[in-house]
Amino acid sequence: MATGTDAGGTWNTNAGNKTVTATPAVDDLIVVVHGISTWASGDNSVITDNNPGGAGTYERLGTATAPLSTGGGTSCALWISVRTALITSADSTVFTATNTGDTGGGLTVLRFSGMTRTGLAAIRQFKGESSQTENPPTITFNVPLLTGNPVILAVMGEDNVASVTPPAGFSEADDTGWNVPTTGIEVCWADSGNATSELAWSGGSLTDHNEGGIELDTSTALGTVIKDLIGAGIIPRPR
Repeated sequence: MATGTDAGGTWNTNAGNKTVTATPAVDDLIVVVHGISTWASGDNSVITDNNPGGAGTYERLGTATAPLSTGGGTSCALWISVRTALITSADSTVFTATNTGDTGGGLTVLRFSGMTRTGLAAIRQFKGESSQTENPPTITFNVPLLTGNPVILAVMGEDNVASVTPPAGFSEADDTGWNVPTTGIEVCWADSGNATSELAWSGGSLTDHNEGGIELDTSTALGTVIKDLIGAGIIPRPR
């Protein structure tokens, strides 16, 4: 089973780049929730890291012109990025969100052990919902979740702070906000135990908000299966 750990978050009203410094474990898969306020088409947020093992690049859900989800009011925009390789060096690492055109924002870094898939191939499904007004917020995936897969959720809106309670069984990574412009963000995850398509936060209130979420795929990547078979001598090594 894959297990998630909160590696830290930085969210504030300052424009420009944001960083989180953390020490991941070897073979961690890094998932980053990131966003900005007062997004306009073309404003951007890109994730990189400087892990000494290299390969600090990410594949992202959403683009500069079409984020994973956007909200009204303070024009919140959310993205989720997944590292394209597992961590190979258990050393202090700076995770950077390079933001342009924003008036505030940040990133939350989550690390997952027990994963073999990387990048967008590590995602079974995703969902973005823009400019929502229901309270408490809900998010509805296209198909039911698989109970053994981790799920990562985020909601962003025009209230400081988000002040919502994660769905049952979820751990909260960040629930914070800023006042210029008034913006709140809540990020949470669950390692397993979800088998429905709809998940709902509780408590609090967010006026106009947007949500984003992903379900990770814990099935074994084909390349890992072949490597294990070679290691066990079941199939011959390539010549």
